[in-house]
Amino acid sequence: MAFAPDGRLFVCLQEGQVRVINTDGVLLPNPFVTLSVDSNGERGLLGLAFDPNFASNRYVYVYYTVPGSPAHNRISRFAANGNVAAANSEFVLVDLDNLSNATNHNGGAIHFGPDGKLYASIGDNANGANAQSLSNRLGKILRINSNGTIPPDNPRSFPGIAGSTSGANRAIWAVGLRNPFTFAFQPMTARLFINDVGQSTWEEINDGIAGSNYGWPVAEGPASPPNPNFRDPIFYYGHGSSSTTGCAIVGGAFYNPSVLEFPSRFVGKYFFADLCT
Repeated sequence: MAFAPDGRLFVCLQEGQVRVINTDGVLLPNPFVTLSVDSNGERGLLGLAFDPNFASNRYVYVYYTVPGSPAHNRISRFAANGNVAAANSEFVLVDLDNLSNATNHNGGAIHFGPDGKLYASIGDNANGANAQSLSNRLGKILRINSNGTIPPDNPRSFPGIAGSTSGANRAIWAVGLRNPFTFAFQPMTARLFINDVGQSTWEEINDGIAGSNYGWPVAEGPASPPNPNFRDPIFYYGHGSSSTTGCAIVGGAFYNPSVLEFPSRFVGKYFFADLCT
């Protein structure tokens, strides 16, 4: 979900609808848009973002799984017309790599950075080798322009991986991730924290820095032994049922409000959650 600049809350439903809650807290009866999606497993309508110039261009961006054999994930934008998407306004920015039969590890978060570029977190499609390959965009953070083109200043090479990116893979901004469900930019500082869901041992928060390799599947949590090619997480916690362990890191937001609603000691802090089933 994401708040529009005018205060409305847009909520993604995995089955393909974007719903709108107005500033009075009322769920509007008509969806903003209803998409045909593959919602098996962790697939579906997974992310939403507003254009930095939403007040003038009314653009809303979404990340969703396109049905097919094979299926693939897509980033599109729609033009808002009041509380619904304008008819026939979908503009496809990126069609991502074809997916295997595995329905998990899709990532799906999209956010605009302070540089005006659109960032997207992409899961490894349950194949760790994808995260260390420059021949696909799986297990990565991508960075694109708002019209789907690729910024020329994206990194071309990554530590520990031979070769360089080309073609559509020039969108790659960071590598070595397993299933980065969520990430967040800190207002004013441009700092980026990336949450990456671990496999059997560690949940991670990574410092988002261009050209980084976060190590998956060679490393989960901090590399052991240390590997100079990998950027270790800035925070990690283990699996378990105690108050300091968990199952899968989710959520994530910096608290930098214009008006304080919570104690001042929380300002600038990063809040996250964990999901156990």
